[in-house]
Amino acid sequence: MVARQTADGKGRGVFATRDIAKGEMTYGGMDNYAYFSTGEAYRTFIGALSDAEACDVMMWSWTQRVPVKQGFEKLIVILLDSNSLQNDAPRNGRKGQQVANTGCPAGKECAWFDEYALIDIREGDEFLCDYVEFAESDLWEEFGL
Repeated sequence: MVARQTADGKGRGVFATRDIAKGEMTYGGMDNYAYFSTGEAYRTFIGALSDAEACDVMMWSWTQRVPVKQGFEKLIVILLDSNSLQNDAPRNGRKGQQVANTGCPAGKECAWFDEYALIDIREGDEFLCDYVEFAESDLWEEFGL
């Protein structure tokens, strides 16, 4: 994958550098994520950044319930590699609308951040995921943010 400007004015995006077959893993693992379990820890992290870096991090952070042994843990999450530039599209869009082409296929057990091609993706196509499937904006208030 390669990050570059989108042609449709969304800004930056992530694009396939080769053809990818439906069902093939497009992204996996948790190595490049930062997690914060309290608003205070997140604010401390933000405070150590330059103003420009802090702005980017705040724009691309999200809150999410993460499965753990005894239920779920609420976290603030930020992805720290180029996949953070993957843009949003609904999984089931209207005719003519872009739709998500990466995610966890129906019926598949996926690890927390594993993504697979939901359709055949051609070289040069933009990777798109459905933010609704993981981001939970109502949790920010629970962190005092």
